[in-house]
Amino acid sequence: MRGLLLCLASLATAVLAKRFAVYRIIPQTTDSLQFLEGLKKDTGIDFWKEPRAVGQEVHAMIPDPKAGPLLDQLRLRNITYSMMIEDVEKVIKNQKLARLKLKSERRQKDFRDGKVDFNLAEYHSFADVINYFNALAITYPQFVSVQPIGLTHEGRQIPMIKITNKRLTFPKRSIWIDGGIHAREWISPSTVLYFIHQLINGYDQDPIIRRYVDNIEWHLIPLLNPDGYEYSRSSTDPEIRLWRKNKSPAKCTTTAQGLFQPPQTTCCQGVDLNRNFDWFFGQVGSSTDPCSEIYNGAFAFSEPETRAVRDYVSQHPMTSFVTLHSYSQILMYPFGHQVRTYSNDLDDLRNTALSAANALQRLYGTTYKVGTGADTLYPASGGSEDWAKGKGGVKYSYLFELRPEEQVWDGFLLPENQIMPTARETWEAIKVIATHTLAVPLGAGAAASGGFHHSR
Repeated sequence: MRGLLLCLASLATAVLAKRFAVYRIIPQTTDSLQFLEGLKKDTGIDFWKEPRAVGQEVHAMIPDPKAGPLLDQLRLRNITYSMMIEDVEKVIKNQKLARLKLKSERRQKDFRDGKVDFNLAEYHSFADVINYFNALAITYPQFVSVQPIGLTHEGRQIPMIKITNKRLTFPKRSIWIDGGIHAREWISPSTVLYFIHQLINGYDQDPIIRRYVDNIEWHLIPLLNPDGYEYSRSSTDPEIRLWRKNKSPAKCTTTAQGLFQPPQTTCCQGVDLNRNFDWFFGQVGSSTDPCSEIYNGAFAFSEPETRAVRDYVSQHPMTSFVTLHSYSQILMYPFGHQVRTYSNDLDDLRNTALSAANALQRLYGTTYKVGTGADTLYPASGGSEDWAKGKGGVKYSYLFELRPEEQVWDGFLLPENQIMPTARETWEAIKVIATHTLAVPLGAGAAASGGFHHSR
């Protein structure tokens, strides 16, 4: 009898477990596009790539119970689709096993150069990053300062490392670089960690890096959303590993179900931090539904993570501002809230971005689109790079959507063997932005922004 109960329990667990698959869907007509856009209201579907234009790929992670009816609708409407990932959790588990195997074999020692032992070629925990920062501060006191810029909902510090030659005390330009604002985009923090390594370990070997460290204050935050990041690391369940938002307390909404039905209350956690900045907040490309992946929060800067950015940048004016995301291989400049809307120094912003994308491409041949978020993807308000340019007094403001490109199946589940090439090529682009930053007159960030205009 006990064995029977165990079998029944196991069967129940198997039945309750949801399998997720990712589909590539291509709308070929306006009607097809509108149908897919309507699906964004379904909180059970996670759009890795949102519907944005006829002929452009849409990537959607769909649980088994919804897949059958949805695919029937796609066939009925003659919408082309194919499967990218048959079983998302299986991929996550396989990648985790591969990471553990590599870690045990320690095959990647060539990425541990320097006085501080830290493997740049693997995805690290929040605790690893904190320990790494502290070790760098102790080992390189002439270059490194470490401080928290705020506390999250769950009480974690948001760690920032500042790198500059402290012996040179003249006024300097400043560059902000953050990663990990979206929890599931693991390649982003890893890339920022590589930048940190390059700035510190390249100082004595590379005169270009020495110039950057001597003349620029670098403010780097690899994990802007540590609560969400740690949550995404806590399970192989796709709904956890693919978590996007922060971990703000749950908000509940109650909806009527009909005359003789009790109202339904739904509670969901988290805010999309890159919709929570004060730039045309809540107007487009975001949601007021707490269960949405793009929930913008109750009001601009409602979240401790975004307030920390605002407060720090307000107190420490930046010449340049860079935020790293994934995926799609796009280098964006402001503004993203409306198509064909640009800052008055568009030519300078765009030419710098094109030079950065060309430098990136020269290393491995990786191609990036260049443009505003609204022109290359879709309009979305409340983004950090738009706020930095429009209200933060920054001259050069950019958002990188890192590897992979749209056609590659793994999306947010980028394997560890892609960390180093992604980081190396992106560093080439950052060096171009740093060179242009050095040419900006001190204190000219806000003046150089010069407002924005709409081009018809």
